Amino acid sequence: MTDKTALKLWLHLAKTSALLQNEITGRFRAHYGQSLARFDVLSQLARAETQTLSIRALSASLIASSGNITRLLDRMQAEGLLSRSPAPHDRRSTLVCLTSAGASLFEGMAKDHEIWVGEMLANMPQSTQQELLDGLLRLQNNFVK
Repeated sequence: MTDKTALKLWLHLAKTSALLQNEITGRFRAHYGQSLARFDVLSQLARAETQTLSIRALSASLIASSGNITRLLDRMQAEGLLSRSPAPHDRRSTLVCLTSAGASLFEGMAKDHEIWVGEMLANMPQSTQQELLDGLLRLQNNFVK
């Protein structure tokens, strides 16, 4: 009989991640009419130095699966949350830029997101959170190319 700890750990990481994502998505939908994928797009653009990224860079940096990124961006642009324009030095590339409405929406969502995550993890001591974070960062380093 082999030790199944690694397999159990993977299973619980996957389940816990799904539970957290579902809870956050539900709260974003209820409070903002937005999804976690939309928050992820806004977050990546807000953190970009000029609040602008190419579609390729944006897509590569997303945490949540967004499915069809073009369709997602189309809808967000139609709602005035972002704009798109051709890249000045590469006609094949399109730049995505956060609008003031998108930045304002993100600001509110980010504040609530921080509060909600804090509430969800409140029953876990900060030292345990740090140990888990350290372990997950070590695990992620196995996949950095």
